[in-house]
Amino acid sequence: MPKRKRRRVLKPATSHISRKGVTARRIEVYSAAYKIAWKQIPPDERRARPEMSLRIHASIRRQLKAGANNPDAIAFVALNDALVTDTQ
Repeated sequence: MPKRKRRRVLKPATSHISRKGVTARRIEVYSAAYKIAWKQIPPDERRARPEMSLRIHASIRRQLKAGANNPDAIAFVALNDALVTDTQ
């Protein structure tokens, strides 16, 4: 009997799908945290300190990279970082 060729079994690309899910979740958490933090700042303070949005953004990104996933806690720390950094 002739030898049969072995067929390759292709594995599904589950890692690609899960990466998309992780990225989507991070975007949702980032968006929610940014909205919560931004609403806590009065409009006149936003005008007085235009760099506040960048400080909040940087703080949220740092926390997401560290693995944080609670938008309320992230927003609280981001506000604290932005306000404490400005007063020093």
